Amino acid sequence: MSLDAQNLLIQDWMTTTAAVHDSTVAKAQIDSGQGYEYFLADSAYDSQQVYRYIFDRSSMIPVIDTNKRKGISLEKQSQARWLDIQLRQIYAEKYKNRWEIERTINILQEYFNLEYIWYVRNRNYYAILGLAILAYNLCVMFNILNNRPHRKVADIVGCY
Repeated sequence: MSLDAQNLLIQDWMTTTAAVHDSTVAKAQIDSGQGYEYFLADSAYDSQQVYRYIFDRSSMIPVIDTNKRKGISLEKQSQARWLDIQLRQIYAEKYKNRWEIERTINILQEYFNLEYIWYVRNRNYYAILGLAILAYNLCVMFNILNNRPHRKVADIVGCY
């Protein structure tokens, strides 16, 4: 999911099966974030290919959590990973915004009942998820226009 961390609007999304690792869809996620200043991601995106793609194809600053299993000893790292570890430390304050994605997913599951679509036959994930994201974005835009907290969604969708 690509989320504008400033206004909390969902910009882009995709679904994959559980067998697909996050890093395999990284290029699409990076491409959807063109025009933004930072690419915030969890440690699943901590790979040489992701760093190289960001540095070669965008002007974003990658702020990616370090995969502790790969180690953080700077002497043994590739140049791209070494640079990203340094950027992660410099922009540690920005990384806190990455949790906005987790919060948004929780809001979608709780207020729009998305948790249950995975257990129903004959479901169309893209249609249901797309409608929920549209409703969420409309709630956020309503809140922005009316000077309300951006995340105040429950009273709009009827959950108290």
